[in-house]
Amino acid sequence: MADETTQAIFDAMEGDSLLQVLLAPLFRGKINVHTGKTVPPDAPRPYIWSWGDISNIAFDTKDIRGREVVRDIWIVADDTGSEVQVMDIANRVRDLFNRLVLSIGASNIVTSVSGPRVGPSSDDLTARIVSLDFIYELS
Repeated sequence: MADETTQAIFDAMEGDSLLQVLLAPLFRGKINVHTGKTVPPDAPRPYIWSWGDISNIAFDTKDIRGREVVRDIWIVADDTGSEVQVMDIANRVRDLFNRLVLSIGASNIVTSVSGPRVGPSSDDLTARIVSLDFIYELS
């Protein structure tokens, strides 16, 4: 089972009708967004992958209950010689999460976004990364 943060991020993407269109076709009957440690090898491109925090640090040094968290969301597409598809998806992710209020446990947090920035690519795929930054208080 995904942690609360991962679930909240997935739910936001799954519920976005434009993102559903941009990520067509469905993967195993669901939107092509992956939140596990790895992406299934049979997942078609384009897809989105986000797993785990890239940083999670104390925001309030007095009681260390406040946390500032950064999560990366990877957008991966076939390299067709055009960056339009991967950028359309990356920009939609950016727009979706910019100033979005997410409910994580007992906290309602507002996200800020950076990117998209270029991710590692190869001869057959291209990637962009959008980073989410948010602060919340642990119970």
